[in-house]
Amino acid sequence: MVDYYPILARAMSAPEAKDPQWRRGVYERARQMLVTQLLARRPATPPAAIAAEQSGLDSAIRRIEAEMSRPARAAMPRGEPSDEADGDIADLTASAPERGPLPTPLRLSGISLLAVAIVAAAIGAGGYMFWVQHVHKASPAPVKSAAPATAPQAPTAAKTATTKLATTKDGDLAPGIDGGAADNDLPYVFRRQPTFYRTLQPVGTIIIDKLQHFLYLIQPNNVALRYGIGLGEQCTELAGLRHVASKAEWPPWQATPDMIERKLAKPGVMPGGPGNPLGARVMELDDGKSRINGTNAPATVGTNVIFGCVRLGNDDVVDLYGRVPNGTAVLVN
Repeated sequence: MVDYYPILARAMSAPEAKDPQWRRGVYERARQMLVTQLLARRPATPPAAIAAEQSGLDSAIRRIEAEMSRPARAAMPRGEPSDEADGDIADLTASAPERGPLPTPLRLSGISLLAVAIVAAAIGAGGYMFWVQHVHKASPAPVKSAAPATAPQAPTAAKTATTKLATTKDGDLAPGIDGGAADNDLPYVFRRQPTFYRTLQPVGTIIIDKLQHFLYLIQPNNVALRYGIGLGEQCTELAGLRHVASKAEWPPWQATPDMIERKLAKPGVMPGGPGNPLGARVMELDDGKSRINGTNAPATVGTNVIFGCVRLGNDDVVDLYGRVPNGTAVLVN
């Protein structure tokens, strides 16, 4: 039997739990991962069993939120409505706190271990989101420190005026325009985060899920570091096993004949640096035509684009670059 309440309650003892958005991230990840893993179980989990587990998790969430909100309600003058009802957690506490025992989830083989893994992974993802929002913004971007002294700097005025200027309908920026190391408006799901991931592939393997726009770097103990990616048409047919053949920092870039013909870029080679479409790092694959690279347009992460192959925001590609050596296996779904 699984009682989700004590597992969530332990997570809510963390200092970050005071932040409603952190809690929301934990809950959303737990819900998503619970359903995903139950559907992946063999033999298949019956829909009624999945619904029962979802109900048990939601009941625990409502109970946690009711308890979290009690001090705030007690401190308010009698008769005054609580502002929190209109806040981030309003939809999580829409129903009255439950009394009596929680609905008991159905008995499933190995479900206790699965529940612990799900919530542990969700807590890790929520903690990373809190770090991004409250710490990372205050620290200097690692990409800037990694730039070579000779890297060309995009003109400040031009960058301010054209950062959001798309040269194609897919949102790509013109070569030479620097959209930044990361997109502050990028949906949370596409931000770098640890996640529960079960696979037979060895630790250190890169798995690219083109349909979902995710890149996974396999870690020990059924965990993967997940990155959001943008997918260019050059790699739409990419599939199977590849390997990282070579790596480079701030690589030069040359426009394709198609881009030159459409007047989206000028002929010639653009040196590495901010505004270069290949971004801060590149990892060439052993098929001679595919690559994993950064981008000058981080807002295109999570989408399909016309040009390029597999792209990450520059902050993410610098992080991935430092974790994988040449020869790393790349499995493309």
